[in-house]
Amino acid sequence: MPPRKRPAPPPEEPSPSSKPQPDAQPSEPSKPSPDSEQPTISATILAQLPSQERLAYKLIFEAGNKGMWMLDIRKKLLMGPNIATKVVRTLVTQGLIKEVSDVRHRSRKIFMATDFQPSVEITGGTWYHNGRLDTDAVTTARRCCQAQVERLGAATAQMIHHGILKDDPRAGYTIDKIRDIIKTMVLDKVLEEVKSTGTGEFTTVRAGTMCYRLVTGAPQGGMMEGIPCGVCPRIDECSPEGIISPSTCVYYKKWLQMDF
Repeated sequence: MPPRKRPAPPPEEPSPSSKPQPDAQPSEPSKPSPDSEQPTISATILAQLPSQERLAYKLIFEAGNKGMWMLDIRKKLLMGPNIATKVVRTLVTQGLIKEVSDVRHRSRKIFMATDFQPSVEITGGTWYHNGRLDTDAVTTARRCCQAQVERLGAATAQMIHHGILKDDPRAGYTIDKIRDIIKTMVLDKVLEEVKSTGTGEFTTVRAGTMCYRLVTGAPQGGMMEGIPCGVCPRIDECSPEGIISPSTCVYYKKWLQMDF
């Protein structure tokens, strides 16, 4: 009679610590709070500042990316011009605040905590550089828009925007910026706004939709031919703080359709 085989040993039970818990839920990564990216004022810095500088720094910091006008700082802190200037300059020297240019009010001194970047209202957005209109950037954008309309025959703002980004994904134009450019081109009579009929040159645009097409005999010159400044006889007298100024020029405002 052959010898009987030993039964295989039962599998080892996992230790209690390694057993999966039926009701246990996998841990989720902690979610950042909505305000986690918002700069917060440093209590350490506040504690190290003298009383007047501390009040000024706190006031300017709380203004965020809008900054504060020097006159408002003086009024809120009840400081005289000399004292307020000294306090603010001390904070600038220490690298806690910075002076920024406001395209709407070039003569005003705006101060902002270095933790913030100026808002679009202050910088002017895409078409401004160091507080001044970047005519080269505007010229490039206008040429891009015109090229899309020439290619399509007629196009909506969305179609123009899509075509530009398709040709150059790095262009980075938003649809709102393209609409701004199209407005200037309509004012300069380079483009005209029309309602699509859905036929002929409008076959790519749904009937009844507002779109843009080239004006017959549209000017092909440079950017400065379109801006009123380019033909203004008093351009040499124009300055941000002068009697003749871009911020008060009704022709310039109408051309750009923007608020200063």
